Amino acid sequence: MTGTQDAPDVAPGPAPGLPPGGTGPVSRRPSPYAAELAHLLGPGAPAAPGAPDRGPVLDPQPGPVPLRPLGLGDVLDAALTIVRRAPGPTVGPGLVVAALALLVPTALVVLLDGLGGRLPRGDGASASVAALLESGVVVVANGALSFIGTVLLTGVVAHVVHAAATGHLLSLEEAWRRTRGRRWAMLGASVGLTLVLGVLLAAAVAAAVAVGAVVDVGLFLLLCLLGVPLLLVAASWFTVRLTVYVVPAIALERTGVVAGVRRGFRLSRGGFLRSWGVLVLASIVAGVATTLLAVPLFLVGELAPRAGGGAGEVVATVALVAAAVVPPALAAPYLAAVIAVLYLDRRIRTEGYDVTLRAEGSR
Repeated sequence: MTGTQDAPDVAPGPAPGLPPGGTGPVSRRPSPYAAELAHLLGPGAPAAPGAPDRGPVLDPQPGPVPLRPLGLGDVLDAALTIVRRAPGPTVGPGLVVAALALLVPTALVVLLDGLGGRLPRGDGASASVAALLESGVVVVANGALSFIGTVLLTGVVAHVVHAAATGHLLSLEEAWRRTRGRRWAMLGASVGLTLVLGVLLAAAVAAAVAVGAVVDVGLFLLLCLLGVPLLLVAASWFTVRLTVYVVPAIALERTGVVAGVRRGFRLSRGGFLRSWGVLVLASIVAGVATTLLAVPLFLVGELAPRAGGGAGEVVATVALVAAAVVPPALAAPYLAAVIAVLYLDRRIRTEGYDVTLRAEGSR
């Protein structure tokens, strides 16, 4: 017997915060996008023979956005997956925006018609002017509501996409709360840039009219054939370089109006053609999908009244309202998600932002 007492044999346990049998950190809660990631990532690669079981340190892809420079298919698939997996904070506000853009102008028409019925009617010319003004009010109201709603929707969806890239799901309430304090900046930047683009386009049209007044018709048509494509290219450059990434930058980085415009301009540097191509293709995909959805509804709206009875009128009304609300309510959040995914892609390419996203995804 020695002078010291042997300690009892106790199986060594894992260090605090570490899983049994490993030395890596405890894996965080399962990603809510696990079902979508299964077919994207496939089965995990087996460990090398004799390699220690270290456990996951950082998830290579905690959400539906691959944390690497993205290809065209990656952008479109990630945006669709996020909208499908999180319809509440994406399609939900899209439905609200589309419904308001339809109902408010309709209410204005009813109000103006009611006021017109109480006022003395003039001659045919006055009635035509009144009808034209009524149509103008409806168009302006619809355009303003759609514009404001789309800008705010883009900010909300940017937060949803950013959270999805880290493997988290946001509720509509939480996504809307995160835009607090940046909503006026998003609207101000978008309105200002739209006005600038409108002024530039109006100046180009005025210059074309002035040139057309002093040259012959043949030369004017030739100049139009050359100038219209250049004008479209200039408008596309302005849109991609100065507007596309501004709202996500203001929403996610909480910048001001001027700083957001500068930030969007810097992020788009060197990626104009790629960003423009992805946005055009995404717009075509959304347009085709919404058309395929809207055409049957419009057909039901046209054919249902012929069935006779009040039921046919009700079905026709419901179908026409759905055709006016549902397609834009699906297209707008999808395009907003594409813009947000492109924003993350630009930051990954230029700033190595995937490291930050992986770190957030591991928490």
